[in-house]
Formats: sequence, structure tokens, C-alpha cells
Amino acid sequence: MESQLPKFIREPEKYSRLRLLESLQELYLSVEMLKAGYSRNSASKLFLSWKALLSSLVVANFNKIVEKKKKEGKEDDVKWYLRIGYSAPTTGLMGISRDLEDLGFKGLVTLTTAMLGIHRYAYNGLDEDISPFHSRNDAIISIKELVRAEVEIISSMKLGDEERELLEKIKKKLNEI
Repeated sequence: MESQLPKFIREPEKYSRLRLLESLQELYLSVEMLKAGYSRNSASKLFLSWKALLSSLVVANFNKIVEKKKKEGKEDDVKWYLRIGYSAPTTGLMGISRDLEDLGFKGLVTLTTAMLGIHRYAYNGLDEDISPFHSRNDAIISIKELVRAEVEIISSMKLGDEERELLEKIKKKLNEI
């Protein structure tokens, strides 16, 4: 019976850690691409990093989220988290951010809103009808600010040696830009 449970429920700590590591790897690539002058590619990697970080936070706090949803009588939300929500799909990021803020994580809704803008920039460039940015320089400034904000969140988490080492590399590279 246990082998039929989703992997994130069977081994939540392992799954959460893997998503955190994925987040850090994508964040590192984002900084590297920004340093090389590829702002849209950097934005894309930053957004993927954010999704992985939110997924890590959801899985690490899954029981608290489910308990709160059950108390509120939101069984459909519980099913959604079990089916797909744990993976932090793009279409659910705002709701996930609100749920995590309800658990005490501050500023996630605002950051998610900004990350969705970065996502639009990554896909559409400076198209004035779609992109929130009017210049490449504005996008680069936002990317740097959002990388710093994500680094701050990750720095406050419990990290293993591998995560800590990668985080220090990201900080160093970011200071070089």
C-alpha cells in the first residue's frame, strides 16, 4: 500500500530537499546567464527556480496546509494539492503563495507576482503589450533584485552542506555582476 503513495508523501524530506537543490541549481544558472548577458534565459531559469522553491516549501509544510484546508472545509483544495499542487504548477502559484503566507512565510504573494512578470519577460521579451518591462535594463535590475530575494529566503532555511555550498557560489557570482 505504501508504494502506491506519491513519492512526495512517502519521502517528504527527501523530495523537499531535491526540489530545494533544483531551485539552487536553476538560480545558479540564472546568475550565470545574466552574467553572460542572456537576460531572457536568466529570467526563465529564475522562474523555474522559484517554482522549485515553492514546491519544496509546499512539501515541507504539506501536513500543515492539508490540516488548514480540512478545517476550512476545502476538500477540493486538499485533492488538488495531492494531485498536482505539491509540484507548484504555474497556474497555482498565487494560491500556493497565499497558503504558505497563511502559515507564516512573509512576502511570497508579492514575490510570486514579480516572478510571473519575469516569466512573461522570459517568453515575450520587451513586447510592450505583454512584458512588464520597457527596457532590457529594467528587466536586469528586477532579475537581480528577485535573485537576492530568493537567496534571502533560502538562506533562512535549514540547509545541508551541498545546498550551503551552492548558495555561497550564487552569492559570489551575484556580487560579480
